[in-house]
Amino acid sequence: MIRIIPKTRLRDHIRDELADLGDDTLVVTDHGEPSAVVVSVKRWNELQESIEELQDTLAIIEHRSYPERLASAENVFSKIEAEQADVQRPAHKAG
Repeated sequence: MIRIIPKTRLRDHIRDELADLGDDTLVVTDHGEPSAVVVSVKRWNELQESIEELQDTLAIIEHRSYPERLASAENVFSKIEAEQADVQRPAHKAG
């Protein structure tokens, strides 16, 4: 379910909103305009896995459709894995 909440309400009730998040998607608005989306870590990971599966499927389809114009499937998968590693690497905080 998608819930819409003004950022002022989120500011005042953030603990309750996060505790009740579950599998919902929370759209935060600023002056009536969407400004952010909040999902649980579990939901975020599920979405990331779906995206990765779709990228893999698309790479295979493109490779089979236009093998002369694209890199090998192995190179495509290596690139996707490298990008994923960059995203998953924790940011270094200066100390």
